[in-house]
Amino acid sequence: MTALSLDAPVVDQHRPTTWATRIPAAFRLQFIVPTNLVIVPAMVFILVWAVSIGITAWIHATVDGRVAADEPMYGGASQAAVWTLAFMAAYTVTQTLPFAMALSYSRRTFVVGAYLAFLAVSVGFGIAYVVAALIERVTNGFGIHAYQFDTPFMTSTDGLLGAGILAGSLTFAVMVVTFMFAAVFRRMSLLGFWTLLVALAAVLAAAILLIVRSAGWSGIGNWLLEQTALSGSAYLLGAAVIAAVLGYLILRRDTPLGG
Repeated sequence: MTALSLDAPVVDQHRPTTWATRIPAAFRLQFIVPTNLVIVPAMVFILVWAVSIGITAWIHATVDGRVAADEPMYGGASQAAVWTLAFMAAYTVTQTLPFAMALSYSRRTFVVGAYLAFLAVSVGFGIAYVVAALIERVTNGFGIHAYQFDTPFMTSTDGLLGAGILAGSLTFAVMVVTFMFAAVFRRMSLLGFWTLLVALAAVLAAAILLIVRSAGWSGIGNWLLEQTALSGSAYLLGAAVIAAVLGYLILRRDTPLGG
């Protein structure tokens, strides 16, 4: 028995580690400090909504003769959490990436894990958006027809579900785009980064002028009016995919010290 034990081949019981097998760990890495992607955005979501309700209630109380049902008030407080998450996505590149590289995560593993975390957070925001819009709808805008989420732009074409999909798609696209620009910032000098931003702004302005010249403002307006929450979501997700690929290509040669 001893001889058989000594002569038996050694079988490695450990699962081989590849960049793909570490993706779940890279995903969890984004939530080691839940303040960044969960707690702070949730606080902004709730607090800004509460402040907006207070402001619109004050306006309703001070405007004489306002018929709330005939003159609904709409606001953009729902955007606050989106831009907070955009900042946190950039923070992921500047702060979490060096830590991940110190833990021997490959850039590919880190980027895929970060994108999956962004997707999870965006789905959560979309759900929160639907819940908030539903609360506003059933309460008639808290009794004064004041809406921050149940707005015609978001809910008129595909209902609350479409609004949630659009809100989640917008959040994911914004997070991935800011992630990409933060990656560019790591690879370039400050002067080079701002030069690139100015150049991109100039290219965007030229493209807008060409579109206006060929289609006219009325054509652009009609095209926008034809869009729905679902079609807008498709455009946003397409832009997010392009930005995601560019973000990885930019970071693939990044170093722990940045560039």
